[in-house]
Amino acid sequence: MEHQWRNADWNSIRVFLAVARLYSFRKAADELGISVNTARRTISRLEDQLGYPLLYRESEGARLTDEGRRVVLAAREVESSVSDMWRVAALAEREASGPIRLAITEGLGSFWLTPRIVDYINETGGQNRVELQCAMRSVDVLRMEADISVQLERPNRPELTVKRLGYLHLKPFASPSYLEKFGRPKNVADMVNHRVVEQQTDQLRGYELDKIFGANIADRMVRLKTNFSSAHYWAIVKGAGIGLMPSYAKAIGGAVEHIDLGFDFRVDIWLATHPEVTKSARHRVFIDFLTDSFDERKYPWFGPDSLSPEEIEAQFSRQDLKAYFEGFTARP
Repeated sequence: MEHQWRNADWNSIRVFLAVARLYSFRKAADELGISVNTARRTISRLEDQLGYPLLYRESEGARLTDEGRRVVLAAREVESSVSDMWRVAALAEREASGPIRLAITEGLGSFWLTPRIVDYINETGGQNRVELQCAMRSVDVLRMEADISVQLERPNRPELTVKRLGYLHLKPFASPSYLEKFGRPKNVADMVNHRVVEQQTDQLRGYELDKIFGANIADRMVRLKTNFSSAHYWAIVKGAGIGLMPSYAKAIGGAVEHIDLGFDFRVDIWLATHPEVTKSARHRVFIDFLTDSFDERKYPWFGPDSLSPEEIEAQFSRQDLKAYFEGFTARP
């Protein structure tokens, strides 16, 4: 068996791991950019090489066999070794003057971090180039999709260096024009008579209104659904309905008002890096910059305790923050 396993090519292992992780040939094919038939043929060849089935093909997807579960462990070691090899090579090539590649959720990247990155580039004399990938999904830094990832889901790969940067507090907001037309809900029960703007991404799972109001009522309530934070913000500002946004949403400048329904959603903000990245001095400096960008002592809305939007807006009268969102949208 050991000899057969050595003959398996890296592409077969990559496809097998994707199918095992997603429980679906179709989802794995979409992620890898190949056809479903190619994914199925690849797994069949791998099974022929090993001499036993790795997956049960079922109508609802794919499920690992007992042998497949054992092979996954070995395959992940192969994946880690290959990723390490390319990571070392890539870092060596970029050590002197290459870009710093950052993946971050679109809302945090567009609204919060971009002004800070501009300051970082200016403060470092414009010597470093930052490639900002505002991703709607968690990227895989082990596969070099980015050097550093800031995301709302804790990475579960033990090979990564992971730390919590802070917390994102999400609160309901609506525009004055919407409230004038439909009134202001006083509690969650009142929401049944209101329109909802819902954001749903790989890292934000949606509001799960069906668990509160039932599927039929929830379906009627959601009038606009998007996977993009800037579209979500714009829709709420233009009066499409009530939606959850970061607690500092009002400070951005759009005409929105906080709807106090007695709850606050809090999600963790995580930073993930490959251990090889921290060997680069440029990357270590940038990681320190990211840590500072979410420091609750400077920016208390990223701390564990929830602040009201009014408290946060008052913070933006500080000298270092009063022009932070200037030019993004006209302040009301």
